[in-house]
Amino acid sequence: MEFARKKAAPLQREDTGFTPTNQAEEYPRFNRNDEMGGAMKWCWRPLALVGLVVTGSGGWALTNWTGFAARSPSVVSATSKLSAPVSAPSANGAPFSIRSLSDEKQVDLAFDAVFGRGARQIRVPEQAVYTYANGKVVWTDFGAILIAEGTGDKPYPVALGALGLFYLREMPGMKFEEVRRWPDAVVGSAMASPPQWKVRQDITDQLVIESTAGGVWQGYACDATTLTELTPVGPLSLVTFDSYFDSSGAVEEGNQTFEGTIINVVRNRSFDVSFKGTRTIIEHFVRKGASYVRVTVAGEQADQSVIPTC
Repeated sequence: MEFARKKAAPLQREDTGFTPTNQAEEYPRFNRNDEMGGAMKWCWRPLALVGLVVTGSGGWALTNWTGFAARSPSVVSATSKLSAPVSAPSANGAPFSIRSLSDEKQVDLAFDAVFGRGARQIRVPEQAVYTYANGKVVWTDFGAILIAEGTGDKPYPVALGALGLFYLREMPGMKFEEVRRWPDAVVGSAMASPPQWKVRQDITDQLVIESTAGGVWQGYACDATTLTELTPVGPLSLVTFDSYFDSSGAVEEGNQTFEGTIINVVRNRSFDVSFKGTRTIIEHFVRKGASYVRVTVAGEQADQSVIPTC
């Protein structure tokens, strides 16, 4: 049983199919099983989890995080149907004026565009309701994007938080307009918590979110790290790999600890993951098409973790 803390021209609003969200609304969740081989496997193994909870096995249980984490590229489906990328600058063709404002004011304007003055909530088809906070506006050559942390309404071991991604364009009058949204684009941690994350500019030519998520199972702590590229047509999952393991809360002797960090980045080509802890391990990842894959040695499988998992 595995586990690792591991989602052109300016577009008119009528083309996006969006209305301001002043209360919780339903939006189609993005399809994690893409047409590129179905390699993204989001498998909770719910029966096993239910069994663990019912029998009181202790701790809070999660299973097979590695199994359902993204192992191949997938541009997640938007909640609007658009045939062209989100366009760049402002509606009147002038340089971005909002960009000159403070980060806090940019975030406020972005949240107003997405949620209006109502509750900052969105309901997804699985009946989970995410409440968003702690946002950040990032700027690309095709427009602005609001990255917002989504916390689920059910703090259960099997419930995940998320990062919501909202593509915006600047409108006259110092305001944003939302053009596309992915409410749960980047998977979060157990207990309905959002992941830890940061934005990188060195992985590809586009901005990339490095997110880390996971949880604890009977004293074993595990994380998975995902790289999500912010492309003009939507977020693209580049790779997910096990990045942390700690068994000190489960065993008194012989416990192991591994913590991975991305190093040696060659833009658009490769990077390494250096693990420190019980022993030193270096993983090498190379770009193939729209994804990154781990370089394996004899006898290894590409989707096999090199560190222990929960």
